[in-house]
Parts: sequence; C-alpha cells; structure tokens
Amino acid sequence: MKKTGIFVLLLVLALVAAACSSDSDDTTTTAAPSGGDETTTTTAAPSGGDETTTTTAAPTDEPMEIATDYGVDLEAGTITVGQTADLTGAFAALVAPIMAGQQMYWAWVNANGGVGGLQVQMETRDTAYEVEQHIAAYDELRDQVVAISHTTGSPQTLAIADALEEDSMIAVPATWYSGWTDTTIAPTVLHTGAPYCLEAMSLLDWMLDEEKAAGNDAPTLAIASIPGDFGLDPMAGALLWAEANGIEVVYDGSGTIIPGQDLKPVADAIVASGANLVYVTTTPSTFSEVYGGALAQGFEAKWSGAGPTYNPAFLVSPIADAIQRDWYGGFYMQPWGGDSPGMALTMELVAASGADMPANDYVGLGFVEAMLVHAGLQKAYENGDMTRAGVLAAIRSLDNVDFMGMAPPENYTGSTSDQLQRAITRWRPSVANLEAGGSGSEIVDTDFVGPTAESFEFTEACFTF
Repeated sequence: MKKTGIFVLLLVLALVAAACSSDSDDTTTTAAPSGGDETTTTTAAPSGGDETTTTTAAPTDEPMEIATDYGVDLEAGTITVGQTADLTGAFAALVAPIMAGQQMYWAWVNANGGVGGLQVQMETRDTAYEVEQHIAAYDELRDQVVAISHTTGSPQTLAIADALEEDSMIAVPATWYSGWTDTTIAPTVLHTGAPYCLEAMSLLDWMLDEEKAAGNDAPTLAIASIPGDFGLDPMAGALLWAEANGIEVVYDGSGTIIPGQDLKPVADAIVASGANLVYVTTTPSTFSEVYGGALAQGFEAKWSGAGPTYNPAFLVSPIADAIQRDWYGGFYMQPWGGDSPGMALTMELVAASGADMPANDYVGLGFVEAMLVHAGLQKAYENGDMTRAGVLAAIRSLDNVDFMGMAPPENYTGSTSDQLQRAITRWRPSVANLEAGGSGSEIVDTDFVGPTAESFEFTEACFTF
C-alpha cells in the first residue's frame, strides 16, 4: 500500500503540472462579473494540435454578487471540493486512478478559466473502505468543502447520507447502488450510470443469449456476494432477472462472501450447483479466491458481476487465460479507448502528463465524477448562489448532464423512474488489448440495454435494509 500511495502522489503531481501548463481544444466562456466586455485569447496547443480559444470577461468595478457559505472563497478565488476515498483499503487499486482522473480534470478546468474565474482545489481523505473512518473523514471535511466529488462504497456513503442531507451537500458515489436513484433514500447523493440491479439484468441477458447461441436453452444460475447493499443490490437484480426469464437459481449465496474468512465453501457450492451462469459481486481479491477455487476443481461457466468485482490485474495473473474465456464485463461508462470526445481528452491528458501510467478504465471515471460536480458548480455560479444548498438546487434542475460522450447523459429531475439510467457498456477481458497499450477491456458495444432491464419497472431501490 505504501507503494500505491507514493505512485498516486507522484502521478497526481505530474498530472497537475502537465494539465496546468497545457491547453485544450475546447472554448471556455466565463460570464463577466457585471456584464463587462469579453476578452478572447487564442494560443496554440503545445503538441501541435488545434488552437485553444479561451474567452473571459473583462472585470468591472461592480462584481456580480454570489452567495456562498462553505468551500467557496471569493477573495482567494477558490472552490474546494472534497473526496472521501478508499486509498488503502479493499478498492484502493481502483480508486487511485479515479483520484488521478479527478486531479487531471480539475487542473484542465482551472487552466481554462475555472468556474467563473474561480480555481477548483481538492481536499482528499483516506477512508480505507471502513465505515467509521469514512464518517470521521466526512466530519473533518464538512465545513471545508462545497461538494463531495467522490465517495467510495455503498455502506460507507449510506453511513454519511443523513449528514450529507443535513448539510445540503451533494456527493458523487463510486458505487452504483440503486438507492442513489431512489431519491427518498439519500436525496443529495447523485447517481451516475446504471444501478447494480439493472446492470445485472443486462449482463445476464447477454450471457443468456450466448448460452442459447451455444445450444443451451435452459441454463441455470448461481449467485454469490458480499453482504450489504453493494452485494445484495446486484443479487436482487439477478433474482428478479431469473424470475422474469424462468431461469432456475441452483445456488443462492447472497451475502455469503465474507472478506477474511475461508471462501472455499462458497466456491464448492458454486461448483456443486453445476450452474451454467454465475453472477458474483464482491471485492476483487475475494472474487479471485472464489473464482480460483472453482477453477481448481475444473469448473467452467460464464461468469459476471458488478463492475468493481473485476480488476484489470487479473490479466497479468495465473487466471488470465480463464478470465478471458469466462468473464462477461459491464461498465458504467466507456472503458479506455472508447470513441468519444471525453475519452479522447482523458487519454490526451494522461499522455501529456508524461507519467508512467498504464491505460486504466477508472481514470475516465474520475473525469465523469468531476464533470458532474463541475456542471452543478457552473449552474450555481450562473444562478448567483454557490452555497451548498444552491449547488444542490442547481444540480436538481439539470435534466441532461453531458459527459462529452464518455458516459450516458444523466437526468436529475422528475421521479425516480424518470431519472433511471439503464445503459451500460459491454466488454470482454483481452490480454491482446492490454499488450497493445489498452486497459485490457475489449469493448463490445456502448449504450447496451438488455430486454429484461429495458422492460423492468423501477419505482424504488431494488434492495433496502
């Protein structure tokens, strides 16, 4: 973990320096504080690319009045956003590139005028994926920041949900619990991407089609997961899918994967079930134990699970050949190499940083998280209210947040059903893709919605305590 922390620190420093010294191909227009004339400056891109045009407003003696409370310092010209992030716990390997992506995105925003001329800075606290440490981290940040641009984990985020609501603080979770779309559960926590239970339905639709194409019209299903909403929300989706499609569930191991305990019984139960389809949601390390235990017994099936279950490091491990054969992957946005302006920008900034960083799908996720908060901050600035309540109101007025094509647009208005995201990206693990400079995620298609997910009527969270 010490090596991970050093890598992240060096990477972040390199990325911030690179982003602050380079321009983009976009045009940024900042409103004049009191309606003064605009000034346009055009500079050439350092790599010989397209010119960059930045439009900023001429200052006047009557600055625009903006309401603030926490995390916005108009005199210092700064906006502070916070991150309660797992930097040393079960998901540290996935969160580190997310944090690097956020650093890159905010540095790029700052280099192109910031938010109304205000520069965005980050305050990050390590939660180690522990609920109590997560609560303590939020308590430390709550009076310093205007928004939480990243919070790791469903149980951890639920643990601070009441405090977030009390503070009118928006938070973007690196978790796809369906309760984030159900605004009665955590009104200030913002969904991005399809929730776990809908993701499960679409992935199982895909696997079912593959089984039927191979001549098996009556496959069976085994499921297993970590406890809590991270594990049980996708299991709820898998069970709803099985019922809708008349599929027999031959093993239900919902909540039976306990990190730190002997997982051989779970692997043995999956093998004994003889299932053709296996849907598992847990941490990457515990998944490798369960999957490896099944492989050791000669078991073969189609495997899948919620996105954070998979780790690209599997492709440089002893299970590489098997995982390429067995795993059907889904993600909440385009993986590395996706065909969109947002992914092009992500890859460009990583390359410009000069950091020794491999391609990683989670860097782009950091961009998506920051883009959402950026949209809220920009709207709040335009409204003249950058209090935390003002930022929340601004976000809740947005019905088509665009992520430069890197993720499906999101709606934060209307009913739970109106706000639901159903689309995922499908991909397969590929050593060849990894060796060619990719992340190892070979994209099958984007914006995929399986028939079960498409027809599912979503009115509330799939799983609640």
